[in-house]
Amino acid sequence: MSKQKWLWGIVILLLVVSSPGIMMRWNAEQSNDAYEIVIPYDEIQVVNKESDLTMDKILSSLKDAGLTTVSLEPLTLKEMEHQSLVSIYNENELAAQLRFTPYKDAIDSSKSGYYISVPENASYQQLIKDSIKPEEVQIGDESFYFLPSSNHRYDLKTPIGYDKPAIEMINKHDLSLIFKVENADNKAANEKIVKQLLELKDSSAGRLLGSGTEAIGFGQKSGNVFVEKLSEAGYYFYTIESNPLKGEDKIAKSTDYNMIRLHSINVNRETKLKPAVSIDRTTRAVKERNIRSIFYHIKIRGNAEKNLAETIDYLTGVQKQMPNHFKSGTPQLFDVVAVPTWVTALVLLAGIVFTFLISELVKWMPLRIAAVLFMSALAIAYFLLKSTLFLQAFALIIAVMAPTYAVIKAAKGSKNIASILLQYLKAVGISIIGIVIVIGLLNGNAFMTGFEAFKGVKLVYVVPIAGVLVFVLLELNRLVDQNLKKTLSNTVTLLNKDLKYWHVLLLIVVAGIGLFYISRTGNAGSVSNAELAFRQWLENILYVRPRTKEFLIGFPFFVLALYVMGINRKWGSILLVPGVIGFLSIVNTFTHLHIPVAVSALRTLYSVSLGFVVGLVFIFIFKIGYRLISKAVARWS
Repeated sequence: MSKQKWLWGIVILLLVVSSPGIMMRWNAEQSNDAYEIVIPYDEIQVVNKESDLTMDKILSSLKDAGLTTVSLEPLTLKEMEHQSLVSIYNENELAAQLRFTPYKDAIDSSKSGYYISVPENASYQQLIKDSIKPEEVQIGDESFYFLPSSNHRYDLKTPIGYDKPAIEMINKHDLSLIFKVENADNKAANEKIVKQLLELKDSSAGRLLGSGTEAIGFGQKSGNVFVEKLSEAGYYFYTIESNPLKGEDKIAKSTDYNMIRLHSINVNRETKLKPAVSIDRTTRAVKERNIRSIFYHIKIRGNAEKNLAETIDYLTGVQKQMPNHFKSGTPQLFDVVAVPTWVTALVLLAGIVFTFLISELVKWMPLRIAAVLFMSALAIAYFLLKSTLFLQAFALIIAVMAPTYAVIKAAKGSKNIASILLQYLKAVGISIIGIVIVIGLLNGNAFMTGFEAFKGVKLVYVVPIAGVLVFVLLELNRLVDQNLKKTLSNTVTLLNKDLKYWHVLLLIVVAGIGLFYISRTGNAGSVSNAELAFRQWLENILYVRPRTKEFLIGFPFFVLALYVMGINRKWGSILLVPGVIGFLSIVNTFTHLHIPVAVSALRTLYSVSLGFVVGLVFIFIFKIGYRLISKAVARWS
């Protein structure tokens, strides 16, 4: 026992000494407190066109409501036609237009291409000339630009540059600007866009948001050069939550993960989305997921002025609901979290010792040594090959074993509440040690921005339950015995028992519950409307809500299990199976590495505290039920 205490002391000491790594992440997250709301300029233009409101009036009202930033897409010839800036005809269309005029022979129909009317604004003229370098054609009093079909660099949908009059309008209202960047099919078009971006770089426009499905330069030899030039000029890039572009991971690595996380709210796709729900999603994204940019879409269908009013309600609602320590403005990059090698080495060493302690469940020394050697091999492989995959594998093993060991190690029944609290805190403490090892290893800007992640979330939800279930089966059937021969005999006896129909029914029920449980894990889990309302109520009161499966299911059942084990160890041990859910869930909370450590810590504190209180309620209900059943049995026996 004294040897074990020394080993636990070593683990805790190693984690304390290595704490500067986690503190660097904590400070980076806490100091990054600015967020922005972005609206695309083309949707603002729709309001302008379909209402009597001027662009000045629209932008002023949006800014007063809380808008900080406007995004601007590069123009294409097709978009310029859509905005009525130019008219475009192919050779046959223009020939048909001129058929009954003196210029009926002015068009050579064998010369395939597009005739583009010359825009009135000189900046648009210059934009077309600088990009596609068209041939100028005069037909009577009308001038046209001619884009031959043989020009494989440009077509009507190729980006040609940014709208300078729109930029001037945005700057006039002192709004920040994000340039959306689309990956053109060819190098020349991308070079033109990059050149213009370098010319446009100023203090209000230093950010780039990818458009389409590919990051700029993806699939092109000069792709890295584009990114290098833009980064050197002071631009930095956005990444859309859960929707990364092809090639974006390379941009992230080449820029040391200088990326801003963005969350999109598109009311044109989610047509039933109400402003109140959008406001909740916005505040939750900023405070809980390191999101610093919200891309909000104005409705483009229906009454334009009503759509604008709804957007203003959303903006003002966000300002009111957002916690005070966040400020509206220009989002900043995270401070660099460069974890020293010695810190990682200490955390790995703590994990290896922790593995040896956990492996006491096996009680066979050769297997315990093998476990330690395997974890040591992962640590050595990481330092030799510099691949985070080995850290992720190491962290996964710790994450699945910590809650399993915590529950089994603390499974000592008692009817004394003080003793139950002590065992409860022991299980929580063991889980926290596992958590600190996991987040100590998977640390840095790559994880904070979501480009690197904890791998194996589903296993964290399944393996601890399976491990505790095995422990319970061993307890119920007395399969483990100091005498190996007796242990084997008990196992054979169990395997030879007849399979009853109720056994099959029970397996089906357990499997159904298991499938439902797994379906609720992760971001896509199914949740009822009533539960969503309850969650929102908790969040409004507590800033961040504790997880339902922790404080209403997992922890209370564990507390009840300890009490029932004090009466009947076998029956009480069955309750450990749902009880482990609370512990695996808090470990899982911290494996979402894009969530601030402070938020995960607060959520876990709520869960642990409320879970114990609810557990006491479970014990109270059990006592009443147990007393009534005991009286009924005594009466009828």
